This record gives sequence, C-alpha cells and structure tokens, in this order.
Amino acid sequence: DCIARAAERDSAEALMQLSEQLIEKTHAPGDWPELLARELCRNTGCMLDAWAGEHGLRAETVSRGFGRMFGLTPAAFRAEARARNAFALITGSDLPLAQIAAADGFADQAHLTRSVHALTGSTPGAWRRSNPFKTERSASE
Repeated sequence: DCIARAAERDSAEALMQLSEQLIEKTHAPGDWPELLARELCRNTGCMLDAWAGEHGLRAETVSRGFGRMFGLTPAAFRAEARARNAFALITGSDLPLAQIAAADGFADQAHLTRSVHALTGSTPGAWRRSNPFKTERSASE
C-alpha cells in the first residue's frame, strides 16, 4: 500500500521504495524438484544418485517426489529433455545427425532417431526434409 500511495504522488519515489524492498530469492529446500528439472534440462547427463547426494536427499525420495510433481520419473523427464535438445539442433542446424546424437548423450544415431520419433511422430530425416524455411548455404560462403 505504501508503494501504491507513493506512486500516486511520485513514480520515482515509488520505484526507489520498491527497489529497496527487493531481495534475491533463494530456493527453499522444498524447491528441489524444480531445481532437478532445470538441471536435467541443462545437463542431460545428470545422474540422479549424485544429484540427490549433493542436495542431502536419498535417490528414492527424489524419484518419488519428482514423479508426484511432474507426473513422470526423472529418467523419463531426462529422456524427453534430451530428445527436445536434439530436436532443436536437428531443425535449427545442419550438423550431422550422428554428431547431434553424440553431443546429446545418445548411444548412437538410431537411439536419437527413436527418441525424436517418439517425441514428434517423425524421424529426424523427415524433419530436415520437411523444413522449407531452411536455406542452402550459398557457394560463395
């Protein structure tokens, strides 16, 4: 209310009062499912046992709690994150599929193909062929 009243008089004063009250939010211990989800998206090679140990939790607790929060296991979440990362590279770059597979932690190109197909309903090659907005690099480059 104080900031709202100040804003009616002087917006600069209200902004100063608001900025004085801002504090950096730290994650509470109960926010670990969100922290794990971010880590699994960022690092698809993240190992659940190691992550749980670093955060003072048991792997079984993490697996059950994550499942209740997101509706799938951390392993399934990680697999989908890996497929999404690969799909972004498939549609947004011209890197060879085998290179994308290796970079995203797939066992091989066939593993990548199965995962992307399960996620999108089409194979990586089909996505590349159907992507009309991609242009060929000119011969002068």
